[in-house]
Amino acid sequence: MDGDKVELRTDRGQGTSTRLSRRGLLRSAGGLLSGVFAASGMMALAAKPAYALDKVVHQLGWIKSIQFGGHFAAIDQGYFAAEGIDAEFLAGGPGTDTTAVVATGQALVTDGDVDGVVRARVNNIPVKAFAAIMQKAPGAIMSLAKKPIHTLQDLPGKTIALPNGVRPQIEAVMKAAGLDPSTVNFVPVGTDPGILAAGQVDGYYGWATNQGVMLRVRGVDIAVAYMNDLGVPGYAGVLYATDDSLATKADILVRWLKAEIKGWQWFLDHPTEMAKLMVDKYGQRGLDLNAQTVEAGVYKDFIPVGDAAKHGLLWIEPDVFAKGIEFSIAAGEMKAGQVKVEDVVTQKLIAAAHA
Repeated sequence: MDGDKVELRTDRGQGTSTRLSRRGLLRSAGGLLSGVFAASGMMALAAKPAYALDKVVHQLGWIKSIQFGGHFAAIDQGYFAAEGIDAEFLAGGPGTDTTAVVATGQALVTDGDVDGVVRARVNNIPVKAFAAIMQKAPGAIMSLAKKPIHTLQDLPGKTIALPNGVRPQIEAVMKAAGLDPSTVNFVPVGTDPGILAAGQVDGYYGWATNQGVMLRVRGVDIAVAYMNDLGVPGYAGVLYATDDSLATKADILVRWLKAEIKGWQWFLDHPTEMAKLMVDKYGQRGLDLNAQTVEAGVYKDFIPVGDAAKHGLLWIEPDVFAKGIEFSIAAGEMKAGQVKVEDVVTQKLIAAAHA
């Protein structure tokens, strides 16, 4: 062996020898290893999902707060990603027409109530409910305990703050009870129930689990008249989409629901942690941690009860919508036979998600 030369001898045939420089040998080995690593890298890339996540946009009916905790738990815990879903939730508010947002294709899904879905169908807007987050509706008219509103008969002569989408419900139950809605001064509602505490209105519509908690945390003594008790039937957080979306994107929506179910269960199991996540990361700026934490703890009385306790979270029953249709007929909003139960609700997607 001379200098930096190395002799490689083979015994095949008559025996030959090849002389390589040490640099040449290292270059050859380096090239071989580079090829191995490159191939490994390609194999690693090939092992990753070679598809884009399916986008699902949900128009929320209200501002981002703990009442929507399950949605954001599903994002935070990776449940949507695991189902191949890229989930986005758009904040709502008092003036948001959620049905219009879905009907015009700006969002795939939205949330509302039984009466809203039935009313949309009466107005020839082709939407249908496929799941329900809250089996017991927390929507209510809240009033000061010293000037309580307990029944529909207490409404005439009062000033009531409520969202545009809720007003038809109140007017419908008043008509059904033989009361004139024009005797009530309805005004737009904001996100802060402080106008009730200040005496600017006699009644404030909101969720007892949300605005009701906010008022009580502030030391305001209130009376709560639940919409269900006033005669409005149904669930809360009813998830609905257009007929076309339900037909053409059923697979995506079923996967979305699977993640939703897990998200809401995680929220129920970790209410305090979810409240902090909403305040620090996902909710509207300025949320009060104490109020959000208190509110998070009460949803166990509204979500995993009723039909959900029997069949699983987010379950939905056509019978509830049948009562909603009867309610609309009695209120004079529609004629008998104008809308059928199968026009406004389907169990197929939630059943598939739980299968």
